[in-house]
Amino acid sequence: MRPALYTIIAEVAPGVETAWNQWQEEVHAQRVLREPGFIACRKWRDAEPTRDGWTRYVCHYELTGLDAMEEYLGSDTARQLRMDSELRFGAMMRISRQMLTEVKRLG
Repeated sequence: MRPALYTIIAEVAPGVETAWNQWQEEVHAQRVLREPGFIACRKWRDAEPTRDGWTRYVCHYELTGLDAMEEYLGSDTARQLRMDSELRFGAMMRISRQMLTEVKRLG
């Protein structure tokens, strides 16, 4: 089975950045990592702000394969976390997602 990477790009408004980071690290990522097939999460911060001053974060969730990702996306956990995110941060956060599968490991 080929490893997979679930990439979340989150742009967060300055007024909620601290609260979002705390929630993302202490609640969201912890719940996701308890799901079957999730191995680890690495979180990155863009060195440059967006044009409108928001901060961009990129979270890479490593998975055993795409089947684990598909199972997660259909789960109650995924639905609950997305609803929680929307209720807490709504228009103060912009999210995009990618599901990637490994083609080749180099190096």
